[in-house]
Amino acid sequence: MIEQEVEVIAVENNRLLVEAEQQSSCQSCAVKSGCGTSVLAKWFDRKRLRFYVDNTVNAAVGDRIRVGLQESALTQGALMIYLLPIVAMIGAALLVDAALPADFYWRDLLTAASAFAGLGLSLYVSRFYLHQKAYRQRFNPVVLARNDAESHSEKS
Repeated sequence: MIEQEVEVIAVENNRLLVEAEQQSSCQSCAVKSGCGTSVLAKWFDRKRLRFYVDNTVNAAVGDRIRVGLQESALTQGALMIYLLPIVAMIGAALLVDAALPADFYWRDLLTAASAFAGLGLSLYVSRFYLHQKAYRQRFNPVVLARNDAESHSEKS
């Protein structure tokens, strides 16, 4: 399970609007002092990501909670969003290229058009697949715990 500590921004109908700070991996890198990416990460403002989760721990505004997402859901989502479109694009282009005669005048144009058609179709299939109700629930983060020690010390 991939875990992230977030802060509760609002509570709406037993759902929490939480905010997570996007972290770069520069803090855990061994060569961060000699890397240009780490210097750029320090200069630019960190982005914050907001999303909703179910309030299963009775959290209130200002509380810090830990949310998690299954690794398999992240891997499957990444494959659907990144790998499937590339494979479909290349596959469609190769299929059309192999089916057309070598001396066909519009061969290159049809091959390129079929690549874009494969890309568009795969993006539609990915979107349809990821928005189905059975899968949507799987890709939503869940609240794992409430960080009571930090929340109470900040409120005091």
